[in-house]
Amino acid sequence: MTAIFQVGHLERLPLGTPYPAIVAHVGRLLAKLPAGTDLAIDLTGVGKPVFDLFQYSGIYPVGVQITAGSAESRDGMVCSVPKLTLVSRLQALLHEGRLKIQRELAEAETLVRELQDFRVEFTAAGHLTFNARAGKHDDLVLALAIATWRAHGGGMAGDGIFHYYRILATGGRFADPRYVIGVDLGQSRDPTAIAVVRRVEIATAETATPAADIHRTAAGSAL
Repeated sequence: MTAIFQVGHLERLPLGTPYPAIVAHVGRLLAKLPAGTDLAIDLTGVGKPVFDLFQYSGIYPVGVQITAGSAESRDGMVCSVPKLTLVSRLQALLHEGRLKIQRELAEAETLVRELQDFRVEFTAAGHLTFNARAGKHDDLVLALAIATWRAHGGGMAGDGIFHYYRILATGGRFADPRYVIGVDLGQSRDPTAIAVVRRVEIATAETATPAADIHRTAAGSAL
């Protein structure tokens, strides 16, 4: 079995959108997607108060603290994840042809530009880093990287065996798709970006189902 990751929804909210409005918007998006859709949000720089806003609204996301390290860790529902892990996995899936992005998405071209603007650099200590080129944004890339990380099983101990039994339950063909929303929370100079990914287990490339239904159900929601 092989997993492909279909990107059916991308958006950037207006710069300066208040966090309570972002929480409400994400809640409406969740309501349009299948039950059990996961939500993973970037807490780097904004901290726990925004995480608490989601929980007060009855939404229980996985919090992602993006780090410069090399190892993942977890404390409750908050995971510390190296930026290297997030971006390198995204690049690997693109290289393998397992990340499918709908061309007709309004922000698809912006995402492609952000991916092209990413640079691989080495620090003085010899560590590999991924960063957007000076003066460029990386919010859509990070929202998608977070969604893909979660859809790939990030922060979920034993996720591989869980998927194995889901596949067995379908007679060995494929498991039900997993939907994940990734959110890169904006700050003073960067807008909030949102990406929706659907993970599909396939036996061959021909059994993959279109990603268009994500766009039809998720697109159109607005603040």
